[in-house]
Amino acid sequence: MNPEVLENVMLRALTRTLSRSPFQYNGLLESDAELVRVPGVSDLWLAATTDAVVEEIQTGLYADPRLLGWMTVMVNLSDLAAVGAAPAGILIAETLTHGMPQKDIEEMQRGIAEAVRTCGTYVLGGDTSVADHREMCGTALGFVRAEKPLTRCGCAAGDFLYLSGPAGTGNAFALARFTHADPFPFFPVARIREGQLLPGRASACMDTSDGLLATLDQLSRLNGIGFEIDSTWEEALDQASRSVFSGAGLPSWISLAGQHGEFELAFTMAPAREAVFLEEAGSIGWKPKRVGITTAAMGIILPINGIPHTIDTQAIRDLASRFSGDLNGYITGLLGATTPLK
Repeated sequence: MNPEVLENVMLRALTRTLSRSPFQYNGLLESDAELVRVPGVSDLWLAATTDAVVEEIQTGLYADPRLLGWMTVMVNLSDLAAVGAAPAGILIAETLTHGMPQKDIEEMQRGIAEAVRTCGTYVLGGDTSVADHREMCGTALGFVRAEKPLTRCGCAAGDFLYLSGPAGTGNAFALARFTHADPFPFFPVARIREGQLLPGRASACMDTSDGLLATLDQLSRLNGIGFEIDSTWEEALDQASRSVFSGAGLPSWISLAGQHGEFELAFTMAPAREAVFLEEAGSIGWKPKRVGITTAAMGIILPINGIPHTIDTQAIRDLASRFSGDLNGYITGLLGATTPLK
């Protein structure tokens, strides 16, 4: 596995002249939300994250104004969920366009209001401007009570790999949208409640906003481990997502490889903690799915048609920049990113 992917190279270059706060727990790339110690309180952490919705507007993926408002909230709250934070609220910066229909503005605000209400939090404030191109950006804040915060780092070989819910829905939505197939319903909900069970139980966690395989690639790089996916991984796909890909003549595993994820949580856990954790999860009606195990050797192994394949996750993560706007080239690149194990 190559030491870096293009996204990580860019982020390191952008931040190389910036100093990290002495109150900050996580290093660069090590956490979905930044974790800052609250002075004077040993086990209280401020979780902060900011995420903009730009490419999804430019490509027409989020053409529905209500979905755009919803996702502006959820992409940020999902980052809080990945560190087990209870949200305090979100700040939203809205760049509207000249002559934007009032109905679209109202639908966008409806999506925002529904999303924060669904997650039991609030819009604390923000900023509004008008320009030639629409953009949306959120900054979510929350608090974590934990002696040792949950980040993307900490898993070891032999840990179990879990998913908080069904995989593939985000990429099914994107494929349906870009191929003009029948509309695929997509209003994901950040796993706030579930995430709060994970500190002190999970060894590492990251949300799947960029797709499961990209998420596992990042966890692998940060922890120096690999992942072997179970042969039952397709049970973690929802039936509707499978139908979208089969209808397009594509194998199911591609639903894990695209860059538009489903905003679930991928987390690891030591086997000794599993029984107690599953009992606690069941008490809130949650049934996370175990889909694999971590390995000492770096790399991602995924069974395809019963045959284990190594997945070139670096190529998968770098494809988006190489085939921007070229869906056929992008899918061809994804299909070529597997090698059967001998």
